[in-house]
Amino acid sequence: MSEVTVTIFDRPYRLAVSSGEEELLKSCARDVDAQMQAVRSAGRVIGNEQIAVLTALELAYDAKKRSHEADHEAEARAAAPASAAEAAHAAPAAEVLRRSAEQEAEKKEMLAEIKALCQLCEEALYRDAKMGTLF
Repeated sequence: MSEVTVTIFDRPYRLAVSSGEEELLKSCARDVDAQMQAVRSAGRVIGNEQIAVLTALELAYDAKKRSHEADHEAEARAAAPASAAEAAHAAPAAEVLRRSAEQEAEKKEMLAEIKALCQLCEEALYRDAKMGTLF
């Protein structure tokens, strides 16, 4: 095991990590920090705890959604006959590009949905904090 120091939301954290995974952990810390900074800069969330919770929710939602999509794609591939798989590999370049563009559009839609959900959460937390109903 090795040790890595990362900075998240202007605070340093010293973490133990398996050898060879230091860069992965640093990359994850940068992603979390960037998301927390984005939530804070939106200006609707008051406390650091709320920012951390919304960031964790957004990142977990995104990871879970990608996992489900990968599972569905794997199931679809397993159910397809071998000849269909061979035909997919032999698809013309235009078809491959079209599929790629569709997948990119779906990713953008998912990100827009996530941002909209985060926006709703932030607004609700801000309203509750303003009314003094948060615990």
